[in-house]
Amino acid sequence: MAQTDTSINESTQDLVAILDAEGFQPLFQTANPMRVTVRETSKLTKFAVEDGTQRTDHRVIDPVEIDLPILLVEDSRNVFEALRQAWLDGKELIVQTKVRSYPRMMIAEIPHEETPEQGASIPVAVRLQEITVVTPEFGALPPRKVSNKAQASTSKKGNQQTTETSASNKRRASVLHGVFN
Repeated sequence: MAQTDTSINESTQDLVAILDAEGFQPLFQTANPMRVTVRETSKLTKFAVEDGTQRTDHRVIDPVEIDLPILLVEDSRNVFEALRQAWLDGKELIVQTKVRSYPRMMIAEIPHEETPEQGASIPVAVRLQEITVVTPEFGALPPRKVSNKAQASTSKKGNQQTTETSASNKRRASVLHGVFN
C-alpha cells in the first residue's frame, strides 16, 4: 500500500492505498495493487430544437468508479475475507492515489479467479464506486411552501365541521343505476 514517508522518492511509492473512512487507517496492507483506473465521467443532457439540431444545457456528474486489480500473495485467505467483509458491510472507504484522494468509496464488486497456474496468489479485480448517502427529512410544510394547497399540513386547522350538501347539488345517478344494482 501507499507510503506516507516524505524521505522516500515519490516515484518508488505504491500507486494506491485503501483507508478506513472512520479512522483513516490503511486496510488490506498485504494486498498488492497492480494498477489503478479512475473513471470520472459525466453525461450531457440533450434535446432537439425546432431546426432539428441537438442542444445541451446541463451536465450530470456520474459517481466516481475505480477499478483496482490487486494480487493477494501473503495471507491471501484472510485478506480476501477482509475485502469480502468490507463489501458485505458496505464499509465506507477512502482510496488514495498519487494524484488525489477519493472519499466516500464503497466496494461494488470483488470478482476473483483461482487457477492452479497462479499457485498461492489470487488476483482480485476490485471495483469501487463513490456513494452519496441521503438522509430523508420529514416534517409538515406550511401552505405557502406547497404548490397544491390540499397537500399542506392540516394539523393546525382546528376542528372542521362538514356540511350537508343540498339536494340540488347531489350527483345524479345514471339511468342504468337501478337496472344493474
